[in-house]
Amino acid sequence: MRRDARVCNLSYLATDWYIDQMKRPAYNSPSLPISWPRLDYCAGTNDYITVQPELKQQILSFYKDHPVEAKAQFGDNPFELKNIMKYWVRSKDANMHVIPTDTVYVTIDKAAVKKSGMMLASDSIPNQMVISLSGKNALYKNDLMMLEIISRSNWTRPVYVALTVGASSYMNLGDNFVQEGLANRITPFTTTNNGKNGSVKNFDTEKTYRNVMTRYKFGGLQKKGLYVDETVMRMCYTHRRLFAQLAQELIKEGKYDKAKKVLDKCLEVLPAYNIPHNYVSGSLDLAECYAILGQQQKAEQLFNAVWKNSEQYVDFLSCFVWQQLRYINERLSA
Repeated sequence: MRRDARVCNLSYLATDWYIDQMKRPAYNSPSLPISWPRLDYCAGTNDYITVQPELKQQILSFYKDHPVEAKAQFGDNPFELKNIMKYWVRSKDANMHVIPTDTVYVTIDKAAVKKSGMMLASDSIPNQMVISLSGKNALYKNDLMMLEIISRSNWTRPVYVALTVGASSYMNLGDNFVQEGLANRITPFTTTNNGKNGSVKNFDTEKTYRNVMTRYKFGGLQKKGLYVDETVMRMCYTHRRLFAQLAQELIKEGKYDKAKKVLDKCLEVLPAYNIPHNYVSGSLDLAECYAILGQQQKAEQLFNAVWKNSEQYVDFLSCFVWQQLRYINERLSA
């Protein structure tokens, strides 16, 4: 574990004692950029803040009709994240404890972004980071802390969300992710564009390749006869899917030699005799990549392995009558 990096549990970030810890340095890691005084996040305070986008038009009208008074009360940009935190969420007036919009913005220091080492997801750096709160009725304390960290970090310190973290735990920040291996880096770019801008990237092949090929250690899974329990097996599948995803992205970029090395390393460090190939493990994607690269024999071997595994399950399930299958399904869904 790196002592200059801070691991933050997003669930615990809803508690005052954990925020206290995150505001203190630990080993070689500086404190997280949280500027709130303790009275603003202690238990029972700002546990959740409602999102009320219907107020947005009223605020815009206020700025149009009374610009001087509006700027004095809510800042130059009323929907700038720092201003939302200062003038609304942390207002001394309890009636102001709302978020009056479903879209907030973070002004971008472009020089800091260039120095940060992040992959530039598009040809130009935006002036603002757009954070959508669409579909959110309220933000909880841990959500507010995440937004506080983003608004204060100024891209001088990378902020990541683990690949395995569920989408419900990071609001809509997935719109700004660039994947670097097993972690998604939060960036100022909107990377989920639904095909509207083909030049925007959300996968850093260079950093992921370096992580997968040189930095990750796989702990001796090549030893035959290992018992791999369900939890560890799922983790191995996650890694195999990452190998497959990286190979696919490298093929898109025309880096066929690197893609071939990624595929071969995947079969080496995650061997089938300990980590079986099946339809959820990314093995079909590996087969497809091998086929594209002209490695037909390896592609067929992987496809056949997945087919055999699935066929065995079908044969097993066919032994049950439909009432038993319904019972099994109910138990698995419980």
